[in-house]
Amino acid sequence: MSTTPQSPAPATPVSPWKPDVIFSMICDPVRRRLLLRLAGGPPLSASQLSAGAGRRPDAVLKHLTTLRDARFLTTMPDPSDKRRTLYALAPDVPVAKTERGIEMDFGCCVLRG
Repeated sequence: MSTTPQSPAPATPVSPWKPDVIFSMICDPVRRRLLLRLAGGPPLSASQLSAGAGRRPDAVLKHLTTLRDARFLTTMPDPSDKRRTLYALAPDVPVAKTERGIEMDFGCCVLRG
């Protein structure tokens, strides 16, 4: 009896995002609002983001630092004012614009806004 070798099943893509990290970042409503606001537009400063987050700039800055440390955000100096820092979504954050709005699909969960 002869058996022919079978090719292995195609591997499912593995998300580089760890579920525990994702859940700890998006469990906070302020962080969710910050991520969704940055997904829809240009890089913004902490003071610009604080208006939409309903928090003072120093409180928003703590959330932005947490998101940056978890690799959800990148920072850059503001070209018009080198003293300010601008925040943007990291390039590997999976953002898609759908008919329902903005979606971030991390593999283990989807954040919609």
